[in-house]
Amino acid sequence: MSASFAAPSSEFPDLTGAVGYIGLGNIGEPIATRITEAGFRTIVWNRTASKSRGLSEKGAEVATSPAEISSRCKVVCLCLTNVEAVEAVVFGPDGLATRTGFMKILIDNSTIHPDVTRKMAERLRKKTGAKWLDCPVSGGPVGAKAGTLAAMVGGDAEDLASARNVIASYAGRISHMGPVGCGQVAKACNQVIGFGTMAAIAEALVLAQRSGIPMDVLPQSLAGGFADSNVLKEYLRATAAREAGGIAVLIRALVDARSGMAGDRYRDRFSLLLKDIAIAVDLGFSTGTETPMADLVERLYRDVGEKGAP
Repeated sequence: MSASFAAPSSEFPDLTGAVGYIGLGNIGEPIATRITEAGFRTIVWNRTASKSRGLSEKGAEVATSPAEISSRCKVVCLCLTNVEAVEAVVFGPDGLATRTGFMKILIDNSTIHPDVTRKMAERLRKKTGAKWLDCPVSGGPVGAKAGTLAAMVGGDAEDLASARNVIASYAGRISHMGPVGCGQVAKACNQVIGFGTMAAIAEALVLAQRSGIPMDVLPQSLAGGFADSNVLKEYLRATAAREAGGIAVLIRALVDARSGMAGDRYRDRFSLLLKDIAIAVDLGFSTGTETPMADLVERLYRDVGEKGAP
């Protein structure tokens, strides 16, 4: 597998005239902004119309429906919260699949189950002829804004080559993981490592504080050592900036839970995390692979979300 691909050529036609983007949340909005600022004619749609306003002010056009986007854009990207949202946008009334013949490639930046991805991809191909690239990303809103996301792509190499310039506008690394669904498998593995690292950091912070080391001292002391990581670096950055979301709040939730201060205020924040880790646990079950780390991470975060204590 290679992380680099040649620019579109006569063998891999350039399909990137107008690019559609659907789903303008904390990851989708900066990705769509990167696509727009890269010079693509961008057409956006979001269920909450007010979220399109910022992109409109940056030069993007606003569509009235997903169907309009699929009739105007050969490449369409999604970044949605769950499989139900993807189903509705692609196959629902006035969805992408209600218009046929113009959209050629769908790039899904959402995180959903690989088995569902494969079924949706085949359904879309039969209905419209369009190809599906599952392209979940890692790096959070900070990486999306900087254009440094890691993009894990499943699908045909030829389709990826044709749409690579779009993905390269927001991703610093593009890795072809294999056929459709393999991008989602890679993202599930990514989440096991990332969420497990967050849980380990939270445990170490509590242990340090109860043993006489101020909680804010430990992370800085680990910088550059084997315990350092991008997760720890982001925790330090976000904590220093007093940000209220992202990695910092997830680690803080685990710390608070160990101190009996979590309550149920973190429940909504863990819904997407639990959805992602459940995918990894299910993959383990379906492949006969024991996943004790994923099982533990799921229990830790579910306990915090449900009752405020791990």
